[in-house]
Amino acid sequence: MHSQTGATARTVRTAVAVCLLLLTSGCFAPPAPSPTETTTTASSPSATEPSESASANGEPTAAPLPGPGDGPPPEAAPVIRWIPIGPAAPTDPPEGTLYELLRQRDCSGLRDSTLNTAFPAVWSAAEATCAALATDLPQDWQRAQAALAGVPSLPPGRCWEIKVTESLQQAVDLRAAHPGVQLLVNAAGAGDDCPRQLTGLTVLGGPHTGASAPTVPSGGGTPVRLEGFFVRVDNVLVNGQPVEFEGPQFGPFVFYAPPAAGFVSASVTVEATPPVSGEAVLLYAAPPPDPTPTTPTTSPPAETGLPTVGPPADQAPLSPSS
Repeated sequence: MHSQTGATARTVRTAVAVCLLLLTSGCFAPPAPSPTETTTTASSPSATEPSESASANGEPTAAPLPGPGDGPPPEAAPVIRWIPIGPAAPTDPPEGTLYELLRQRDCSGLRDSTLNTAFPAVWSAAEATCAALATDLPQDWQRAQAALAGVPSLPPGRCWEIKVTESLQQAVDLRAAHPGVQLLVNAAGAGDDCPRQLTGLTVLGGPHTGASAPTVPSGGGTPVRLEGFFVRVDNVLVNGQPVEFEGPQFGPFVFYAPPAAGFVSASVTVEATPPVSGEAVLLYAAPPPDPTPTTPTTSPPAETGLPTVGPPADQAPLSPSS
């Protein structure tokens, strides 16, 4: 009896130990989630993930102000007429390179450029306005306005700088007139605001200096300035013949009129790289007429104040012989 009771007790203790072992090894593990629960969980974003508009520290960031855009503008929208395609070429001097950088609104290229130019203030204003167009920040527009105010008066022959300055000024003026409104840039217009062309002549010496009709004396040698837009001039031709000329890059270019050689006018053209179109007419003043020869006059004999009694003795008539 005692032995059976002990055996029973041992059996119970063994069963309890086995059950405890099974519990610690996951005997009662939680059931797997249903397929529906798995799909929902996978497709839901984590609540701790930052959104695309949040900064690294989890704080929301404000979107930057939109800069001016391209494309066809809506009706009555403020539109900047940007500098056109055409005036610059790879063979041009530094101004042509900077013109192209600005046309493409390559602000970093303008900022990093080390090219030497005749009017650096123009390109400093170009970089400042380019940056203002990109950021649309008030302080950048103020910097652009200040840089434009520092651009000096430009000679008529500096077509690139003049057209660039006009576009920059229009951008600054439009931003000031339409604060908070997105500007549009019309950069699609083709054309050449700076055609390389001979447009006329200006006489710099002689009796017809500065006259509206370029006229020189027929003897030649008078300095005459080419008018138009040029980069480099290779030859100045008068009636197809090269003549002496002088002038630095971009000009002004001055040639010396050859003698008329019987012509009353002459055609002036320019050979240049890149090519220059156009033709001008140089007029020759008619030479003064030759003086008409005059017959010398014989002066009467000087008066002595004495009465004249007849011809001199050597011219008196002979007395008749007796």
